[in-house]
Amino acid sequence: MSALHSLLPLLAMSFFLGGCWYSSSVSGSKDGTSQMRRIDQANASTTPQQAQALISGKTWRATGSLYGPAVHYSTPDGRDFAWFIEGRQVVAGEWKVETGPAGPSGTLVTKVCLRYPGEAIHPISKAAGADWYCQAAGSVFAWVGERVDGDPLGLASRSELPFVSRHKPLTISQLQALLQR
Repeated sequence: MSALHSLLPLLAMSFFLGGCWYSSSVSGSKDGTSQMRRIDQANASTTPQQAQALISGKTWRATGSLYGPAVHYSTPDGRDFAWFIEGRQVVAGEWKVETGPAGPSGTLVTKVCLRYPGEAIHPISKAAGADWYCQAAGSVFAWVGERVDGDPLGLASRSELPFVSRHKPLTISQLQALLQR
């Protein structure tokens, strides 16, 4: 009986530590820490000029967790036209780049800000549409899956699109091909 009692803790420990011997979403290198480090590094090092150059005069496709899939055309003069993929409406708003505190430490970072004054509710933050919603630029660009020059989808001249694209993420060129049909 005492041999069994001394073996039980060893078996229990091997059961609980067994997860440390392989890579999973909660152990090893696939826990997201390397991606978070890259985003933190980008947040700390992105300059206002770099952030401006990355979206000014560009159509960009956001793919990630900030607010779901969307395509934006951000004009050089600060206007933003956003198509949130699960709808048809193109929402007209504004964008800007600023420097401000982020996180509990209050570290100064470059931020990309969006607002949609014509909307009662901001489509991203769910606050008042006229309120600026700002995120650290490195975090924003971590979720930009694609960026092209100009406005190939014609978002600045549309109030809605002829289809909803909710089934799979499409590239900007795939969306452009669908619009030309």
